[in-house]
Amino acid sequence: MSGRIAADAMGTYSSEEHSGSFSPLPPESPPTMRRTAIAGLAFATLLSGCATTGTPETVRAVDRATFVPSTTAAAATPLAAPASVVPLVEKRRKRRGPPAAAVGVQFHGLWSSYSDRDRAVALDRIAAMGARWVRIDISWAMLQPNPGAIDARGWGPQFIDHVISMAHARGLRVLGTFWLTPGWANGYAGERVAPRDPATYGRAFAWAARRWAGKVQAWEAWNEPNSGDFLVGADPTTYTRLLCAAYRSTQALPGPAPARVVYGGTMHNDVPWIARTYRAGAKGCFDVMATHPYQSPSGTSPLSGRGTSIWEFQHLRAVRALMVRNGDRRPVWLTEFGWSSHANTGREAGWEQGVTEAQQASFTVAALRTLRQRYPWVRRAFLYTDRANPGEGVHQAGFGLMTNDLRPKPVYHAVRSWVRSNPPWLRYLPRKVGRTG
Repeated sequence: MSGRIAADAMGTYSSEEHSGSFSPLPPESPPTMRRTAIAGLAFATLLSGCATTGTPETVRAVDRATFVPSTTAAAATPLAAPASVVPLVEKRRKRRGPPAAAVGVQFHGLWSSYSDRDRAVALDRIAAMGARWVRIDISWAMLQPNPGAIDARGWGPQFIDHVISMAHARGLRVLGTFWLTPGWANGYAGERVAPRDPATYGRAFAWAARRWAGKVQAWEAWNEPNSGDFLVGADPTTYTRLLCAAYRSTQALPGPAPARVVYGGTMHNDVPWIARTYRAGAKGCFDVMATHPYQSPSGTSPLSGRGTSIWEFQHLRAVRALMVRNGDRRPVWLTEFGWSSHANTGREAGWEQGVTEAQQASFTVAALRTLRQRYPWVRRAFLYTDRANPGEGVHQAGFGLMTNDLRPKPVYHAVRSWVRSNPPWLRYLPRKVGRTG
């Protein structure tokens, strides 16, 4: 079945979308960096027409893993020696086979544990690693604390705008996860309780999509709605109403849809729960399917097991099979996944087992390799998470690609190497071209 599905999913290829413009480097940048950037820009200009002739366009004129390209660059240290631009582009031209999933990173930049300097350095590091996307959790309660029209000049919208703009300035695309209900919308039952009227969620969702059009390329409707920890009751029908309200409100905006609508990534590959949302009418209410395929036991590799359990990474093929049975060939994104590096006491439950830092690195790369080889319909893969944060338990903190003081761990360097050798410069296009990718 998986082979047939993969064959069905394969279509034609075209150039990856790279809409971000090239920004000149600040004058205080090192001379070597400026020369590399200028040479890269000239080379990218020569290839600017390649997309119309079927030749893959250049992805980045400058290898962003070389330096940290921001106003904080002077305080940061180079991560690698400059790379030659021309050989890098030629290598991408020769690449064959399905594209690698574009890598993203969960970025908790709206959390109070981040200073503005933390945000800047974390985003610089994420960009330098070669990630194309960040996933930012955005609170509806912060955006609209009171009923009625959203005040764009309020503290919440202004703070969200600030953090999104920091990511945008670094050429990073943004997936916004829109969740957490304001008290007025559900009788003050708690932020993780669905609103009484799904339309209130839909209107706020569409407001955010329009407000940050061009800076937020996709919006995810809630986080892990199949878990009572994140959506009280975890009812598939309740969630489907939220999802469809978000999608329809966004579609109703004047002009082209401002962003993709992403199905709320489920905790694990929860096929039975997703199937219930299809039966409730979810088909046609999203542009991208999403899951969080954390491996369990969490101390095992992504290739462990036979893929027959929702707790296994390779159960992704069952998610795809369910979609195909429902006549749905939309792309799939992994909006969270990863491994936690920490020592074990022997008393851990299966889901809280840690791995060594070396295993965290090797398992993550093995997962990215598996996505490319076996699951080409997975287009984005968001690693959880950017860094360890104060006050987190050992297991939660261990997921970080960086330590709390933003020092890269081995997994960071392994992912950077993977991205360099597997650039996602092609975008898969299904037979019916639409808002996919």
